[in-house]
Amino acid sequence: MPVITVCPENRQRSVFGALIFCVALAGCSAQAGQSFAAGPGGFDPAHVRKAADIQAELVPHMAEYRFSMVSSDVGSSVVGVRGALGYRFEKVCDGWITEMQHLMVLQGAEGGSINSAYSMTQWENFDGSKYRFRMRDYLDGVQVDEVVGDAVRDKDKVLVTYEVPVEVTEELPADTMFPTQHSLTLLKRALQGDKFANDLVFDGSGDTPTNRIAAVISAARPSQNTAEDADGIANRPYHSLNLAYYPLGNAENGPSTEIAVDFGENGVAQELRMNYGSFRVRGNLQKVTRLAAPECG
Repeated sequence: MPVITVCPENRQRSVFGALIFCVALAGCSAQAGQSFAAGPGGFDPAHVRKAADIQAELVPHMAEYRFSMVSSDVGSSVVGVRGALGYRFEKVCDGWITEMQHLMVLQGAEGGSINSAYSMTQWENFDGSKYRFRMRDYLDGVQVDEVVGDAVRDKDKVLVTYEVPVEVTEELPADTMFPTQHSLTLLKRALQGDKFANDLVFDGSGDTPTNRIAAVISAARPSQNTAEDADGIANRPYHSLNLAYYPLGNAENGPSTEIAVDFGENGVAQELRMNYGSFRVRGNLQKVTRLAAPECG
């Protein structure tokens, strides 16, 4: 079998990070599109809302995506890609739960292939102070990695406690964010008319669970949704978000992954585009279904 020089963990984790971002960033597109055309410099401060208000507008949903190769460079060890992603974003009474099941098959230039699968479940409370995560990684049907742990925000640090594969604790800088908190912060910036952001984010997955993420946000664009969408929740205007992941402590070597996400005003990602250096992959939304809100009393 040929050597296919792509790290499955980084690939899957990057898709996860992009979807987590676009889900929580949802509520901005329509309002941001109006704001950019309203006041001085294209921004109307009257449209700015608090993160809590934005959270209330997010649409819990299930989505299915299909992956295909866009292009590959001459000499790339990967010449074909196919795969699927099942995604669930659910609101519960004490926070947000996200579940992902991802399968990708990489076709090698010499004829062999690698079957890579990934699953991740995370919970984050509404104020972004507590976070739990579980990740499993598979190659050709064999589990090769599992990570389980939680993280808590303190005054001067973020304390991460891993349970699997080994029991160990880690301290991160106080400004480290968790995925949904990071997304809501970026949403606030989008509503303020900001086009760029740079934040430290911990998600607990892969070999580099903490990354500095540089983001570039586009203006609002009309939806081009063609997915099966009985609830009509993927027809909102979207913003293209370009994300570059710089691993903590290794940023001088450039981003490990670059992703573009087309995210709608209610949190449904309409398309993903991933650049892995020698080849590029697109993830198209195939089906999306609204989930009911919890009855919390």
